[in-house]
Amino acid sequence: MIKKILTISLAIIVLVCIGIGLFIYSSVNKDIDEQFSGVCVDVPLPGSGEDLQIDRERQYAYVSTYDRLTVAQGGQAEPGTILRLDLGKSETLIEKALIDGPDLHPHGISIFITSEGDRHLYVINHPKDRSTGKEMIEHYVEVSPGEFKHLESFSDDLITRGNDMVAVGARKFYVAQDVERGSGETLTQLIYFDGSEFRSVADDIESAGGINVSADGEKLYIAETGANRIRVAQRNLDGSIETIKNIDIGSAPDNIDIAEDGSLWVGTHSNVIALAMHFIMGIDAPTEILRIDASQDNPKIEEIYINGGKEISAGSGGATLGKKLMIGSITASKVLLCEME
Repeated sequence: MIKKILTISLAIIVLVCIGIGLFIYSSVNKDIDEQFSGVCVDVPLPGSGEDLQIDRERQYAYVSTYDRLTVAQGGQAEPGTILRLDLGKSETLIEKALIDGPDLHPHGISIFITSEGDRHLYVINHPKDRSTGKEMIEHYVEVSPGEFKHLESFSDDLITRGNDMVAVGARKFYVAQDVERGSGETLTQLIYFDGSEFRSVADDIESAGGINVSADGEKLYIAETGANRIRVAQRNLDGSIETIKNIDIGSAPDNIDIAEDGSLWVGTHSNVIALAMHFIMGIDAPTEILRIDASQDNPKIEEIYINGGKEISAGSGGATLGKKLMIGSITASKVLLCEME
């Protein structure tokens, strides 16, 4: 009888917590003024496209594809991959970009193009069991347009929660890390690899969701998800950084794309409660894409896209090619391909 009472009590507590969560969710999510000047179509994927990189010269988009929703809900997913979308054709063609390499549980990706036109692709590769396995960075080189061969793997004890990365050379990169949910931690390290060794160049990052570098390689842009801001930092020759300014955006930033004009296109989570409920119950979470002109003393922030989650839920980033805007998601098995007016 006591066991039955405890079971019923626990069930009631769970239902009450869910009810409170739903009430908070509906209260903060009801006033979203959905907007976008353009038209979007779904491009189905075998998993979610959490991170996107566009090679504008080739007009190829690369998508970090993996069944992240199953993993977030405690299940096991098949290995993911990196897919290539040809944005230069009227009919979207999706193909695998990798011709070999280890099993992938991919997160952030980055492409570096040398002055000679050689392409290097880097992928954060989580272990199957993140509590016991080792985080890896996979390095690929392009062997024919849009096709990459595995070259080498990197790991280091400093890399514990890799979320996103940016390559700043053929064999140099930064790794931005997030905090583990429920750990109580709020700050993480930014890790730099100089071609021979890893080292921490910052230890006060408030849970990084994304990172990118300016076209001239001089500035880093770090999405501090836990602080609702973009950190702008100067890169020194030795890879160390110095903070120039912080851009408060009033929303939790995720991945950052650098457009052809140098502006930042940032995927943000405008309702983190909805995002948490999305992982727990599958409820829609808003998707927001901001354009930020970080060159100004008072950066101009424009809301390009905002949707309550019906069109695409839990959006993680937007990448541009001319008037095209591609939007990825943490969990949705698709990307949105939009044509902006």
